[in-house]
Amino acid sequence: MKGHCYLDLVEVFYKNLRIVNGVIHSRIKGVNITINDNVWLDIAGMKAEGFDSHIRDSDSNIWLTKRAIYINCLSYPGRYRVDKQYRHDGLNKEEKMIVHVLTWLLLPERLNEDIMSTEDVFLLNAIKIRIPTNWVVVLKDRMIAVGHKYAHKLPYGVFISQVLILQGVYVSQEVRLVCNKSQKIGILSLFSIGLERTVNGWFFRDEIIVGSTPTPTADHTTFIPQTDFEKYVVDQFRKKSERDERVEDTLFRWEKKGNKNGIGFETEDSNDESPDED
Repeated sequence: MKGHCYLDLVEVFYKNLRIVNGVIHSRIKGVNITINDNVWLDIAGMKAEGFDSHIRDSDSNIWLTKRAIYINCLSYPGRYRVDKQYRHDGLNKEEKMIVHVLTWLLLPERLNEDIMSTEDVFLLNAIKIRIPTNWVVVLKDRMIAVGHKYAHKLPYGVFISQVLILQGVYVSQEVRLVCNKSQKIGILSLFSIGLERTVNGWFFRDEIIVGSTPTPTADHTTFIPQTDFEKYVVDQFRKKSERDERVEDTLFRWEKKGNKNGIGFETEDSNDESPDED
């Protein structure tokens, strides 16, 4: 979501956050703030429909246990009893991409985006087997958890700022942050799941044949997004690829200009395939 973010007001919103009959309430500058299902629909375009797939005891998970989900999704059961914070080691390519969308775009601002929570595991399972998920509840629970933990990283700032404005909070003298770019996915995080940047885009390393034009392996099929969520995910990765291309073009121009001015960039001994060069 793009727009203005009033960081100080967002912080006050989370500090005063409370739950009344399952609805988020807060109070800022004497104005009572309410975020109910209608607000989610009007501002974010999200309907409160589907299952609470991220909750262990929900109807969609009634016959499942965390252990069964963990084994089926990660194919790495040996780590189950060792650590409740699940790493991405046992995930296949599709699962890694889904998890990164969850941890970087939908449920962001955690201490470590490269470690999955139990909630992530259940959501991964729901997405894989196409269980209709109530994303309003998922995001609301995320906001509640952040407010209760007094977290230093506060997500959904633009959304909350729009809620405050529409519900009558005076913001004209507040310091604002203009958010005109979508949530960024860290380059190092993409490398950590086995992706590598090539002239044709991002590919998994085992899909790249040395000395030839990088192309996906034959088992990949054309993905056509059907749901709004899938279209959103595809759009985010498209924007990410376009931003990377612009950055690379800028660096190339700087290097070319530096060479003309006699400024050395020490690129002769560098490894072109090293991820640290970005």
